[in-house]
Amino acid sequence: MPGSAHRLIGLIILCPALALAAGRNDHGRGDGGHGRVADGGKPAEEATEAGAPVATDFNCDKPGNPVEAMVCQDDSLTRQDNRLEKVYAQALELAQQGRPGAESKLIAEQRRWVKSLKDCVKTEDMHMCLGDVYIMRITQLQAAWGLAPALTPLRYVCKGNATRTVLATFYRTHPPTVKLEYNGSTAILHQGLSGSGARYAAPGLELWIKGREASITWRGEPLDCSSQPSP
Repeated sequence: MPGSAHRLIGLIILCPALALAAGRNDHGRGDGGHGRVADGGKPAEEATEAGAPVATDFNCDKPGNPVEAMVCQDDSLTRQDNRLEKVYAQALELAQQGRPGAESKLIAEQRRWVKSLKDCVKTEDMHMCLGDVYIMRITQLQAAWGLAPALTPLRYVCKGNATRTVLATFYRTHPPTVKLEYNGSTAILHQGLSGSGARYAAPGLELWIKGREASITWRGEPLDCSSQPSP
């Protein structure tokens, strides 16, 4: 999407829920005009009420708001939505096999993300906003659940009164993402524009890399770090 890189950081702030049912029919024209269908042949909204995990709960036969109408009627957004369905289904399968509570956490996160889509109505170009936000959600899921190719993780040792370590795993998503692990917490950051070095950001988080040196801001805590060989 032309110019999307210029808006990535702003959209991260606009839709903070980004920090996260394959096999259903397409939106709009692709399903014969009857809206989305969830597993088992139930309409998506009925499956959602029954607690079934779905990536979005739009009824394209009767769109409930301008966002749903645009996603259902626009071919490019429909393709993005179908791609999200596949990636979300992969993440959900991993969550179901993971630690207790991972599945319910992912479902709740996804529902918050769907609700956050309405923020695009406030922007100058809702279509462009939705396209970028969909891309960011897809790449966030890919990085969070290891669904995209990754580089060898880098270990950053940070200066201070005590040794602090940040583990960074870079994923070949579009746009590029990095998963940071620090002090028992994990966060996904997206790459944005930078005059020098590589800069990744999310709400309250920043990673700015210049060679082996990295400046990290972790929810208000500044860290001055250098990359070290992984053990």
